[in-house]
Amino acid sequence: MKAVKWIKYVFFLFLGVGLMYLAFKNQSPKALIAQLKDVNYLWVVISMFFGFIAIASRGLRWVILLQNLNFSVNKLNSIYAVAIGYFTNIAIPRAGEITRCTSLNQTEDVPVDKLFGTIILERAIDFIILISLVLLVLILKFELFLEFLAIIFEGQTLDVGSLIGVGLSATAILIILFVLTNRILKKSAIYIKIKTFVIGMKDGFRSINGLKNKTGFWAHTFIIWLMYLLMTYVCFFSIEATRMLNVADGLYTTVIGGFGMVAPVQGGIGAYHYIVKVGLMILDVSEDSALLFATVVHTAQTLMTLSVGGISILMVFLSKRKAKQ
Repeated sequence: MKAVKWIKYVFFLFLGVGLMYLAFKNQSPKALIAQLKDVNYLWVVISMFFGFIAIASRGLRWVILLQNLNFSVNKLNSIYAVAIGYFTNIAIPRAGEITRCTSLNQTEDVPVDKLFGTIILERAIDFIILISLVLLVLILKFELFLEFLAIIFEGQTLDVGSLIGVGLSATAILIILFVLTNRILKKSAIYIKIKTFVIGMKDGFRSINGLKNKTGFWAHTFIIWLMYLLMTYVCFFSIEATRMLNVADGLYTTVIGGFGMVAPVQGGIGAYHYIVKVGLMILDVSEDSALLFATVVHTAQTLMTLSVGGISILMVFLSKRKAKQ
């Protein structure tokens, strides 16, 4: 299992490096350094602050969900756990959810299964909001968005018939295996542990039912996504070539940048740069300026995440040490 994890890690790392090369292959390093000198870093710092607010708001929203499960947790510990999750995702894609749960479990002793259930709920809500924003961008920037998709997926074809056939075959095999091994599995200790964990996850997912502080929950949800928009939009003012772009362009860039950040590579490296570069070039921003913008935004948010995550790891460590004493 460890070998498989390392193979996946190395594969995604090389994928990120490949995408980074694709983004920077036409860029002169000297020209990029020269452009960095002309960036207005005040707006970059403001963008980093908005990114921090998004992390803090996500932590406070998590507290509201856990209160609905009758768990009273320290707000700072919740924020620390969220920051540590983001910190981990920079090194290991999709591992942040695990470290986020284990971190809060160690400081607040909340069962991991219930914590994981609330995170699945959060991801479901975030996915619905992202889809809604994609539809909004389609309305505001229909032709540009289609042009962006055409460039990103250029030359890609999908055999729907073969895909359905493979899906049905895999489903049939899984059903047969389940029927054959069902009785044996039910008696195993692993099955009992998995069943208990799944039940806990369901409890966490149901934390949205009868939410006591609905106003606070949805207010934090709004703040999180507003911060995502603002931390991209304000960076338009840091570079001369993007200052003419408006809020609708900021929403469009936020959405396509989100595609880059959810790509299974460490911290969205390479994927974010390439996707945002292509997206901004469609808005008539030059290739060099588009790549500069993507580099500034990604680097700023990465530094913010590393700083806040590093401090959070230290604070959790000190908290655990104090508790032991």
